[in-house]
Amino acid sequence: MAYLVVVIVVVATALAPVSTAKTYIVGDSLGWTVPPYGDVAYADWAAKHKFMAGDVLVFNFTSGHSVGTVSFEDFGDCNGDRALNVKVSSPANYTLDAGDTYFICLNYDDHCIQGQQLAVRASTTGSTSSPSPKSSPGGNTPPSPVQGSSATRAISTSFLISIFLVITNFC
Repeated sequence: MAYLVVVIVVVATALAPVSTAKTYIVGDSLGWTVPPYGDVAYADWAAKHKFMAGDVLVFNFTSGHSVGTVSFEDFGDCNGDRALNVKVSSPANYTLDAGDTYFICLNYDDHCIQGQQLAVRASTTGSTSSPSPKSSPGGNTPPSPVQGSSATRAISTSFLISIFLVITNFC
């Protein structure tokens, strides 16, 4: 009986949901700069990754640049006037919350227009669907953030405890 308890505790621990935050270097070797091939550069980069709440984005940039988070509307208009979480020294780290987050370059208005902007979606579930893009007031349509997916196991500990109770009643 004690052996069965130990086995069930070990299995419950192994199957409990696991969340492992990852760190991503935005743009990989490109870093955070005006992309040489236009405004799809960071969207393409984001599409290669599955972001989860708790993941960290690292923005590497040269002196004089910056990064900040903006609303969906300000992202579409490349408007940094109401930016939050502004960081002016590199590397700039941002821990993602669940949902959509929009980043733009703040020091140079034309850099955002030239593609130095990033939209991501961090997920807490394994869903991979993306939201439909909406037009912002300025008429620009920012790309839909990339939806993350999870490699975490979703068997709940309470379910395993219930199984343990059923088994112990039969032993």
